[in-house]
Amino acid sequence: MVNALVQNMNQNGFEVHEISYQIKEIEKYQADVDQIVIYADFKMLENQGVLIYLKDLCIEEGRILIFIGSKEQRDDIEPFLPSHLFTEFFERPLDMNLFIEKLLSFSDKHEEEQRKKSILLVDDDVSFLQILKEWLKDDYRVGMAKSGMQAITWLARNNVDLILLDFDMPVTNGLKVFEMLRSEDYSKDIPVMFLTGKSDKETILRVMTLKPAGYMLKDISRTQLLTNLNNFFIRQRYDTISGQ
Repeated sequence: MVNALVQNMNQNGFEVHEISYQIKEIEKYQADVDQIVIYADFKMLENQGVLIYLKDLCIEEGRILIFIGSKEQRDDIEPFLPSHLFTEFFERPLDMNLFIEKLLSFSDKHEEEQRKKSILLVDDDVSFLQILKEWLKDDYRVGMAKSGMQAITWLARNNVDLILLDFDMPVTNGLKVFEMLRSEDYSKDIPVMFLTGKSDKETILRVMTLKPAGYMLKDISRTQLLTNLNNFFIRQRYDTISGQ
């Protein structure tokens, strides 16, 4: 069945990498793929670390995840790879025509998604990250990082148009993260907007001395956030056209 899957996908224009349950193999190809198909087998639960890695990959980098297997197998991996992350679930015996039709549909959606501007959210508050992602996901491609180091690692393998960075993070605060971003060739030119929960004059002055692309208070509304981001990208496009 796996051979038949690969053959049909190749015949329909997909470049397919068939790999085993190994994190190193996933890392080798993850930057080049937008769809991940899990074909469930008896070895799946022996590789819980791989399932957790796939979970993080889907959450942080927005990969399309397709599961082929039984409902029981899906339930078995729920603690490690929650079913709500699956874009599509196929039970066996597999309807090959429907499977290929879905893949083609996802590819069209991916191309449309790639035309959106991309934003990386950096904040130690996971709940706040999820709220921002929910607000932005319809208009932007959204990546998330829970720390400065995670952001640096993410940016080493992903392109992004804007970074929204929490200024008040513990351990490595926004100032340090900003300096780290500016020290790396692949991130030094990416615009950064700071997010801060403090509105006092001293904090705002500290933020603005860094000359970021802007700053916003964390109690901002969804409407105002989207307006600010839209205005930023309009100004950026105008500056590019005018050569500023």
